[in-house]
Amino acid sequence: MLMHEPSCIEVNLTAIDHNMAAIRRLVGPDCRLCPIVKADAYGLGAARIARRLSTAGADLVAVYSLPQASELGLASAQQASQGTLAPVPILVLMPISEIRPGDETSRMLVDGRLQLTVHDLEHLEALSAIADQHETTIPVHVEVDTGMSRGGARPEDAAKVLERIASDPRFRLKGVFTHFSNSRTDRATTDGQLATFDRLLTQCAALIPADALIHVASTYALFRHPRYHRSMVRFGLAWAGFGLEELDGGELPFGEDNFRPCLRWRSRVVQIKRIPVGTPVGYGSRWTASRPSTIGLVPVGYADGFPVFRPLDDGGTEKGTQKIAVLREVQRGARTEMVREFAPVIGTVNMDQITVDLTDLDLLSQPRGGVGMTVEIVSPDASAPNHLPRLASRSGMIPHEMLCRMHSRIPRLYVVDGAMEESTTPAVTESRVTSGRAAAG
Repeated sequence: MLMHEPSCIEVNLTAIDHNMAAIRRLVGPDCRLCPIVKADAYGLGAARIARRLSTAGADLVAVYSLPQASELGLASAQQASQGTLAPVPILVLMPISEIRPGDETSRMLVDGRLQLTVHDLEHLEALSAIADQHETTIPVHVEVDTGMSRGGARPEDAAKVLERIASDPRFRLKGVFTHFSNSRTDRATTDGQLATFDRLLTQCAALIPADALIHVASTYALFRHPRYHRSMVRFGLAWAGFGLEELDGGELPFGEDNFRPCLRWRSRVVQIKRIPVGTPVGYGSRWTASRPSTIGLVPVGYADGFPVFRPLDDGGTEKGTQKIAVLREVQRGARTEMVREFAPVIGTVNMDQITVDLTDLDLLSQPRGGVGMTVEIVSPDASAPNHLPRLASRSGMIPHEMLCRMHSRIPRLYVVDGAMEESTTPAVTESRVTSGRAAAG
């Protein structure tokens, strides 16, 4: 654990390597990989994650905005100057109307490391001005709106965009893509969007170079069927080891055993107290001890991104009980082993702290009576009640949202083969992390 910091989020880079290799096997050697690392790689650290994804076989990485691209560009340029890693191109998904000369993104554009998305004819005019200003050819991907009704051009307008690009030397068409609205749960809608997209590709075949990338599959479509793979797949949750838990009706022989969730959020018990029968706990006295109870205090709360299970719409009970894992020391002969046990969160989730019921745990043998015990807020074990997709679902979120809500004040530790490679925080006292426990306790 970090000095003076009771909580941290471990990002297992070895798990990301494993997931990238599994995706490569799934799509085959001729399909390119484009991991999505927008929103600071879902809060896990875009510069560090993108570097690992590049070494793991990413052909392209995608972000949403220019500032996100600039951050990655600066990091990859530094790595390239050190001879450690050649930068991969970065695709910006947001409609961009200006790139200032002298910016990092300006240098990336001129160097051919930045690829932009075209959303409609009006947007293409803005990109023409950027090409003129920077005296360069812009590599572009055309987004086709086949039913998401978000970014991109409707098929009839996309055809005009493709025609204009084919006749304008200021642009080089690098890809054509669409984004599915219901690929997690609705195969019929997804196939309808794909059919619309394919009609456009057929109609505009003469305008699309043979080496242009065709990409439609996000994480869920990636797992659904090979017909969605095309020449490149775009995926976010998949590189992190999530996504299969939510997929309805996937047809590929690809199970959760092929994936390794990369995230573990841990903290410590900082106080333990005993309370008598009838004692209320927390704001609103929503939990009352029905027996003499042992209560532990853990310094994480909703300000950190800890999920809150909201009451049901009908005013009924909570959507189940939140649980965290407690790692308790057990002496087995001459060996000390760590046992993982689950304890319910009780009372109201606070801004910076939660209380857990430790009554059923044997704390008498623990150092300091259990104060300082490691707890797992989020477990990488897909069968655990505190696995991230399960926590997100039961609190009314999707996994992407819960990942992004984990506050940046929580240090991120990057772990490779059990050893901590680096941290977002300089004050590090721990040199090794394992899946079962921290070496420092």
